[in-house]
Amino acid sequence: LNALKLPNTEVLPLFARLSAAEQHRVFHRGSGRRIILATNVAETSLTVPGIGYVVDTGTARISRYSQRTKVQRLPIEPVSQASAAQRTGRCGRIAPGVCIRLYSEEDFEARPEFTEPEIQRTSLASVILQMTALGLGDVARFPFVDPPDPRQIADGVRLLEELGAFAIGDAKGEQQRGRHRGRGRRLTASGRTLARLPLDPRLARMVIEAGKFGCTREVLVIVSALSIQDPRERPVDKQAQADQSHARFKSERSDFEALHTLWRYLKDQQKALSHSAFRRTCKAEYLHYLRIREWQDLHSQLRAACRSVRIDPDVATSAPDA
Repeated sequence: LNALKLPNTEVLPLFARLSAAEQHRVFHRGSGRRIILATNVAETSLTVPGIGYVVDTGTARISRYSQRTKVQRLPIEPVSQASAAQRTGRCGRIAPGVCIRLYSEEDFEARPEFTEPEIQRTSLASVILQMTALGLGDVARFPFVDPPDPRQIADGVRLLEELGAFAIGDAKGEQQRGRHRGRGRRLTASGRTLARLPLDPRLARMVIEAGKFGCTREVLVIVSALSIQDPRERPVDKQAQADQSHARFKSERSDFEALHTLWRYLKDQQKALSHSAFRRTCKAEYLHYLRIREWQDLHSQLRAACRSVRIDPDVATSAPDA
């Protein structure tokens, strides 16, 4: 679009990983025409003023858990009819608008009416763990409004068994002892600790092991960083400068060491600078201030949670290989 050199026209991107300043550019009305290239963050999360036309490609990146690879992916998929209607509503807020769909009416009619609920397209390990801890019975028999696929439930159970959260025993025996009645599953000591840590079970298991190996302080920094969006920003038009600024934090040994280097740098800067000066430093060095605060807040919460489950959050090691 920029190569077309359209007169009196500004082309702006809009997606979640943009910096706050870049996202706010779409809200400033100029004298000319604006073309906003947006992901589905603009579908329901916000309303861009002054939009008269919407071009709907009919696709979106939809978060979906892969049972084969065991990761949460973002594949590109056709949107549902409800999402298409939502996109149509992005135009004509203050005057009549036009939505142009780049797919046929037959294609639209063949699509599902609504997007699948998230419980049917995400890992259920955390849900199963919490339901078991609360004694809500077998997940497969729970009356969900939108029941998940049995294969997803089985996958979540397998993951929890691999993490040592479940002990498999005789179902009748467990009922007699008044424990969980879901197919003879009951929580182990590690499982009860996992349920009390406000983390994904895989990350929580890292914290438990860190307590055994004497490196809790280091691992808390890592798991809190993995639980949020990366605080290192890479603006579209300044990627080279951002990479150069972030290069001093890199480690040849491990990306985890890079997170520790960044964490220590931020702590030193906060001690040396005033609040406003620290914010300016973050902006100048392509670091997202609000994500850094989220990282630090989550780290503090995890320290308190560790104390509640009798894991010392201050035990540390000087050996990176540990």
